[in-house]
Amino acid sequence: MKIYLYKLLTFFFLFFIFYKLTIGLTIREIETKISFLNSKENIEFIKDKLRKEVQNLNTKDRYISVEDAILINKILNKIKNDLNVQ
Repeated sequence: MKIYLYKLLTFFFLFFIFYKLTIGLTIREIETKISFLNSKENIEFIKDKLRKEVQNLNTKDRYISVEDAILINKILNKIKNDLNVQ
């Protein structure tokens, strides 16, 4: 019975260490990224960056390439045809 308990305790100890080294680190990294995004300074930084990107888009003649426009147009036409059938 003692050997069984030792094996069981060793298994749980090793499982706990494995969990902390793999899943625990990943969860901690995600939590720090979320808290980084929620800070006031970073929200303002993201807003400023979005404003600059929108201003850059307004100066361009075309938003997307010709090939992408053709592809999107084909997809939208297929969707319109599917909706008209019903």
